[in-house]
Amino acid sequence: MSWSRIFSRPPHESGSTGSSRVFIYLGLAAFSLLLAYQLVLNHDTVGAIAPWRSGLLAGTPTDDKKHATDGWAGSAMNGTLQEAVEQAGSSSITDSVPFPTPAPESESESESESVPAPAPEPVISSSPPSSSLKPNPNPKPKPKPEIGSIPITKELVVAAMSYSNMSWVEDNVPDWKSNIYRADMPPGEAQFTVPENRGNEAMVYLTYLIDRYDSLPDVIVLVHGGRYQWHNDNPLYDSVVSIKDLQLHYVQKAGYVNLRCTWAIGCPAELEPARYFRERPDDRDHPTAMEFPDQFQILFPGEELPEVIGVPCCSQFAVSKEAVRRRSKGDYIRMQRWLLESPLDAATSGRILEYAWHIMFGQVPQLCLDARECYCNTYGYCDLDDDSLANQWVWRGMVLPPSWPNPEPEPVSEPVPEPGPESGPEQPEIGSESEPKPEEPVQPPEVEDVSQNGNADHYQ
Repeated sequence: MSWSRIFSRPPHESGSTGSSRVFIYLGLAAFSLLLAYQLVLNHDTVGAIAPWRSGLLAGTPTDDKKHATDGWAGSAMNGTLQEAVEQAGSSSITDSVPFPTPAPESESESESESVPAPAPEPVISSSPPSSSLKPNPNPKPKPKPEIGSIPITKELVVAAMSYSNMSWVEDNVPDWKSNIYRADMPPGEAQFTVPENRGNEAMVYLTYLIDRYDSLPDVIVLVHGGRYQWHNDNPLYDSVVSIKDLQLHYVQKAGYVNLRCTWAIGCPAELEPARYFRERPDDRDHPTAMEFPDQFQILFPGEELPEVIGVPCCSQFAVSKEAVRRRSKGDYIRMQRWLLESPLDAATSGRILEYAWHIMFGQVPQLCLDARECYCNTYGYCDLDDDSLANQWVWRGMVLPPSWPNPEPEPVSEPVPEPGPESGPEQPEIGSESEPKPEEPVQPPEVEDVSQNGNADHYQ
């Protein structure tokens, strides 16, 4: 098609029609040039604003080109964003992000543009004006929760008998969830009981660990059923004092905490398993020492037989759920099966576990801590002088005076038995026939003693 033909006027067309067509083509050409010029200006504006619009800081390099154009619409970019910022009156944005200013346009050019679509309003910071949007080089760390701000779940596991008066638990430590096992009652006749009454408190403890393995609290305290017991480590021999003063955060940190700090009975050395395994001495006065090496290897297969075991007696301790779960549930089931099938009497099997609980929960075999430090960490008694330390626990025999703690008990001259196989015979098994008893035994109601199927199982 030739231009002469386009602009030539046929004879039958009027002069006004041809002139109109020329102006239309010229207008289209001018509009195209203006649109192209406007697109170039908009491209520069988007390059300057895109990092702010997409949430990136000014001056921060990025390889994500997608954020440069998300949410912006063609020719509406330049004028609408500039107007929004001016209306907000924020110097914190305009001072830190450069806005290119387009060249002034003629009135005819601005009229030829289409009406721009509204762009999203920018978020205007309420912070004081700044010369940069760079991040704070020294951000303040989030505050950590203070010790004690997060509640610690805790439960008591109590080894008791059918006739045990356990009202002292609810009356004195109601903030503890209690699991009172009646060891001499058959399954179904008590809220908590055991498959068979064997191994003294050991069967109760293992049964709880198995039943609650998947729903353990943060801290578990495992104790005997009597409130006042000769081995409770405080001047009143009171279980309530031991439970209330126990430092739960220390239990969580240590994993296993014996409720006794005094070294009397159990420390510094109660058993010598490796030597007894090598020499096989005929130590019938010390049946626990004789049986321990072989039974340890059944209970802890593949673990090294300790040379020396030392830990305060008497199977009352606190343990964290993390320490319990360092072993599998199957390990505790196997230990319970060993207790059920063992030909050993209850006193011996219970004593074997008495000197193995701390090993079971990841402690070293010889766990005899400095008494002063132990009282501070375990109970918060950090200001004991020498006299207070010496009187924190006093040997009064394995049976407390009648009606303890009232009236005031009379002094007892009975010496403290020397612990350990090297320093004398084994301590009498608790509940066994060899246990020393007064001529006229009188026990308070809290002291539990019962024989079942020939096993002298008690939790005193």
